[in-house]
Amino acid sequence: MRFAPLQVEKRWGGDALAKKFNKKPAPSQEEDGVNMDTVGESFEVYDFGEDASSLITNGFLEGNDLYSILETYLGDLVGDNIYDFFGNQFPLLIKYLNVEGRLSVQVHPTDEIAAERYNCLGKNEFWYVMDAKPDAVIYMGFNRDTTAAEFYAKCKDETVPEIMNAYHPSKGDCFYIKAGTVHAAEGGVVIAEIQENSDATLRLYDWGFENNPATRRQMHLDEAIDCIDYGKYKAPELFTPSKMANGVVCDNKWFTINVMHLDKSTEVDPDNFNSFVIYMCVSGKAILAWDGGREILETGSSILVPAMMGPYSLAPEAPDTVLLQVHVRKMEEDRDNYLDK
Repeated sequence: MRFAPLQVEKRWGGDALAKKFNKKPAPSQEEDGVNMDTVGESFEVYDFGEDASSLITNGFLEGNDLYSILETYLGDLVGDNIYDFFGNQFPLLIKYLNVEGRLSVQVHPTDEIAAERYNCLGKNEFWYVMDAKPDAVIYMGFNRDTTAAEFYAKCKDETVPEIMNAYHPSKGDCFYIKAGTVHAAEGGVVIAEIQENSDATLRLYDWGFENNPATRRQMHLDEAIDCIDYGKYKAPELFTPSKMANGVVCDNKWFTINVMHLDKSTEVDPDNFNSFVIYMCVSGKAILAWDGGREILETGSSILVPAMMGPYSLAPEAPDTVLLQVHVRKMEEDRDNYLDK
């Protein structure tokens, strides 16, 4: 299944998604006058309910949305175990980001806090760097142990970067952003993002914009103060430099991500997965072929393979073809309370 990406303008966005990856407004946006020069996010696979869900653009289901297809096909789409756990909520949100300005210093709540306060999933996420300008920076976690009081003060006096790790990213760098990790980005970076299906983002510091009535956005510092991990960021556990970004780079209860450097045709057995599989093409070009059809994956595109799919193959069509292979492993924990509300 291919979907129409939804383009989201952001103050910190840019034109890379349109110019480098040929992103265009979704059909639902054609009359909205989306400025593709300031797009910060391209929602590739999303399901926020019947009024906000990815529209299928290929095959016999073309024109239907992910929400209605999940209601119809249940475990055949996402996997029986995944459906038993999540029901009619698709578990992941897949995006591409272009951060040209400054993404706010922010944090995401855990599942437990998000369920209690916002009646939604928490937000653990993963970033794969597709491109980065020389001056790009990703701020990730604290460079030393700190306290709520110190962090609060630094947000107020605009000195937060002093206690944050600042990485200059390269193509292929990977960041697992555990809920509770304070993070930000700036300066020209394109990112493939895999996350829990949640929009629970708490802004902590907005680079001074929050102090100007003309540029102020809603801030969440007070309500987020107990959502933050104030310990020193454990980079060896959570950060993968590009030279290591091959094979399984992230494996947890929310998602498993395999970086595939395709140099030859590869056969895939769906029985190896517990769920649907999503492929994001982060470099080059690939062909996904099965008995009866084929789809082309170009850089910046995404595709969902249903759990009921038979065997298929992946083959490179260009040098330096890299895919992110994403699925959800068997769920064994108790259901989150909000799913029953």
